[in-house]
Amino acid sequence: MKTNKKFILGLLALIFLSACARIPQEIEEYILVPTKPLAPEDVRNSIVRVIGGSIHATGFFVARNKVVTNVHVAADLNPILVQSVDYKKNWTVEGITAFDVKNDLVILKVARDGVPLLLGNSDTLQRGETVSAVGYPQGRYTVAEGTLRSVRDSDKWLQMQVKIAPGNSGSPIINSKGQVIGIASGTGDPYSYAIPSSALKALLHLSNPIESLGQWRKRGRIRAFVYSLQGLNKYNNDRFDEAIADFNKAIELNPEKIYAYYNRGLAKFRLGDLEAAQGNTEKAKALYTSGVEDSTQAIKLNPDDPYTYHNRAGGKSRLSQLETNTAKAQEYYQDAINDWTHTIKLNPEDINAYSHLGIVKVNFGESKADQGEIAGAQVLYTSAIENCTHAIHLNPRYPSPYITRGYAQFRLGKTKADQGNMPEAKALYQAAIQDCTQAVQLNPENADAYGNRGVAKAALGDAEGAIEDFDVAIRLNPESAEIYYDRARAKESLGQTEAAKVDFQKAKALDPNVDRDERK
Repeated sequence: MKTNKKFILGLLALIFLSACARIPQEIEEYILVPTKPLAPEDVRNSIVRVIGGSIHATGFFVARNKVVTNVHVAADLNPILVQSVDYKKNWTVEGITAFDVKNDLVILKVARDGVPLLLGNSDTLQRGETVSAVGYPQGRYTVAEGTLRSVRDSDKWLQMQVKIAPGNSGSPIINSKGQVIGIASGTGDPYSYAIPSSALKALLHLSNPIESLGQWRKRGRIRAFVYSLQGLNKYNNDRFDEAIADFNKAIELNPEKIYAYYNRGLAKFRLGDLEAAQGNTEKAKALYTSGVEDSTQAIKLNPDDPYTYHNRAGGKSRLSQLETNTAKAQEYYQDAINDWTHTIKLNPEDINAYSHLGIVKVNFGESKADQGEIAGAQVLYTSAIENCTHAIHLNPRYPSPYITRGYAQFRLGKTKADQGNMPEAKALYQAAIQDCTQAVQLNPENADAYGNRGVAKAALGDAEGAIEDFDVAIRLNPESAEIYYDRARAKESLGQTEAAKVDFQKAKALDPNVDRDERK
């Protein structure tokens, strides 16, 4: 059962853009920067709400009259309000002293003093260190604790296992010594991300003339940033055509805006998914191809960014599923494998890359098996199992790699059974059932986990157990022709001819080609 053909990338859509800080004119001494960590109550008093129109976020004092937050918080056209946790103090924003669009940081000059937090050294961080995000998710003062997962090689951003939410943008990330070692900027399942304190320290050494908020927002790069933000918001609300229009404007204002290409490519992939679901294959292929071109442009602008390769791999994988020419489809599979492999080279902690690499290798293996290249298919299935095992090692609470590994084991077991090696085939089917059971325990609402476990049970002769799993899978995903087809086969094996006929008809109605290869 090919349950993974229509996956949609759940990709991280963070905005990491080109730097744009003004040239320093003098170095300012920050005489009120503390020399030791503040007490918990003082930390609380140094952290502020930053409100700009509909955006409610966080900031904190980095000098006696300067507050840092994210560019994406301040770039909106609405006035900015800086407010204390108890609502008793308000700070008037006098302007911008420095900013770094690449690292999503801006320093606001405020009219009244505050107590700055102590900045730590993000260059000496170690994996597994305890860290806390302190800020205002959903407008409430919250301390979220977790650990540092890794430091990305491409930009030194911190990857954390800390639960952050809307409102945490601009929150200080504090280590066990009470020092700020990062600034929260975004989240992408299953991790959250922060700008390293080293980037903030570099920005603090700039002492530029104060620029009014209005004048700063007229800058081309900031306007491009705003269009990108608008496009991202529309993308997140499934308004893909409108999102593409905003990304077009961002690119027109700043042709080197990497993540405008990145996100425009994602929007085109999503539009392509909708066209593919409606059977408009040629429109879907055109959108996927254009999305791949956008990803390639982003790679040209920054060949060290792993997410651009991740996106392009997703586009190539989509194209492989629509391609009727076997040789061309296999070329797309190999291209996707190359890009996800490069993603992992740049970011060895990317769980999704390992998981998707496993998926595309399974699909490539099925294509080879269709052509009678069983040995080649087995190599790909085995490699997919290894990729998913690595993803599970990185995060054993993430269900997707279990599902993919289970299906790869089922496919490998099927080839072993076809070769007459039933003991090894049965062992692989059992392993597939164990993986899918683990996935069900982690996420009881995933139809693929039940569907894949069902085909493995059917392969072991447990048709009744398989039907139970197919029943749940259909309840969770009633539009899957493949699951209806597999349940029909299971019912047929039990002599339930009429019930099987109904399922066969339903499968055909959902996908006229569902039995084109007798489901292997």
